[in-house]
Amino acid sequence: MITGVIAAIGTPSLMGMLQGDQVKQGLDQIQLALQDAQKQAIRNSKKCTIMIDKDAKTIDIQHPSLQTNRGCLGGVDRELPNNVAITMTSTMDNGITFSFKGNMAGTGKTIVVKPTKGTGEKRCLVITQGLGMMRTGIYDPKQADNPPSAEHCKKLTQS
Repeated sequence: MITGVIAAIGTPSLMGMLQGDQVKQGLDQIQLALQDAQKQAIRNSKKCTIMIDKDAKTIDIQHPSLQTNRGCLGGVDRELPNNVAITMTSTMDNGITFSFKGNMAGTGKTIVVKPTKGTGEKRCLVITQGLGMMRTGIYDPKQADNPPSAEHCKKLTQS
């Protein structure tokens, strides 16, 4: 009976922790892919465009119009965890492009990764216009994330 009570108390917190890990892993995959593309654009002196498919949960360069982008992800497409949902600024439908200098074309971009079920913590990544600098944070749970806004992506605090 004691074991049953402990299991009943511990299971929701364990599930929440697992969801949080998947959200963090998803955001990390996106950030690493973008940083890799930016480095490859500089290294190879060529434009690199990355596509994030919200439905298939992949990050790739396999879009028919991007065949010249071979090597932008080190030849490896990336998959995101299945239990996460992604929202992005609408200007990301055509991908994220880095110039041969590593600068990002277009306006700033914001990506939010959250659990598909439940109300777990939302994580966010903001890419600045121009230099293509990136920062991650916690997305304000009181704010709508479709479309996401960079101003609601709050800096992670150290504890």
